[in-house]
Amino acid sequence: MDPKETDQKPEPSETNTDKDKHKTHHSSDAPDQAEFNQQVSQPSQPNDATPPQPAGPSGQHTNSSAGIIVLQWLTYAFWGWTVLAMSFLTGTVISSLISGTEPGDFIAYSIASVLVLLPISLVTDFYYSKHEPDKKTGASSIVMVIHAVIFALCGIAALIGAVFSVVTMLISGSDSEGNQVAFVTAIIILALYIATFLRTINLVHINNIQKIYRIFMSVAVGLIVVLGIVGPVAAERATKNDRLIEKNLSQISSAVNSYAGNNNQLPSDLSNVDLIGDAQKVVDMDLVRYVKEENSSVIQRSETGIARDSAYKTYYYQLCATYTEEAESPYYKYDTTYYSRDNEYKTYPETSSHPAGEYCYKLKTVDYNY
Repeated sequence: MDPKETDQKPEPSETNTDKDKHKTHHSSDAPDQAEFNQQVSQPSQPNDATPPQPAGPSGQHTNSSAGIIVLQWLTYAFWGWTVLAMSFLTGTVISSLISGTEPGDFIAYSIASVLVLLPISLVTDFYYSKHEPDKKTGASSIVMVIHAVIFALCGIAALIGAVFSVVTMLISGSDSEGNQVAFVTAIIILALYIATFLRTINLVHINNIQKIYRIFMSVAVGLIVVLGIVGPVAAERATKNDRLIEKNLSQISSAVNSYAGNNNQLPSDLSNVDLIGDAQKVVDMDLVRYVKEENSSVIQRSETGIARDSAYKTYYYQLCATYTEEAESPYYKYDTTYYSRDNEYKTYPETSSHPAGEYCYKLKTVDYNY
């Protein structure tokens, strides 16, 4: 045998254990290589990326922008002004229907205010409802709380007024028209403020509360406006000439007196006196009739005082007007009986009390320069 072959030892063969370790090493390197390839193929995301805003229960963002806050404030404010105008209009209409009180020009202003404010409130509420969160936070909640407190306090004031009216009727024992007007008006105002308060806090368990409130306010305003038009407004139109006469008859009388003092005689008719504005309108519309008395002037002498021997002249005339309705005054009665001409004839017409139909004011003017 060759010694070289004897000296060479066979190399040890690779055992199964070594093979398993080798396989395990290669299998552990595979995920690392895959992860590296994925990182290379995908661009890295910035670390400061803003996460999406959390959504509310209805899918709306809970954080409100400045524009939504302004729209929210305008919605509450316009509804508040609408209810306030409705309060005045309701009181005027109820007072006219129950006690027959003349509302004057205030009824027109009240109706105009409501008719302007209601459409504005409906539009702002409609657009705000589209962006209104179910749960208000931050500035939105502050705006809601401020207006909810105001509406709640106004509702409590209306409730106090209603209770006060009931207590007054119970204590006094008289079911006066004034207490009835106060009670009915307070109850209606209370209902308006309760509805507005519920709309402001936006109770989520009441479905479509915004839409329900808009319908409620539209019906309430429409009903009160219709009652105002068929009641007080119709009465005002029917008696507008009465008010025109009442407001301007004194000016016509003063013009007649001035003419008599400047000309030492009464005018032959009202076209000879100087009139302006509505006073001239009354004459042009033939709403007043001038009557010059036959014994229109009486010369008298003073018997007392410094001017004992001086003379003065008294002129007598009448201004007649036709009224649609009777007017009463607690301070003056048009049907008072007088026992002398000087007492029966007045220096100015008292228009606060007169009957329906034609009524003649007996007037006089004194000329001390005679």
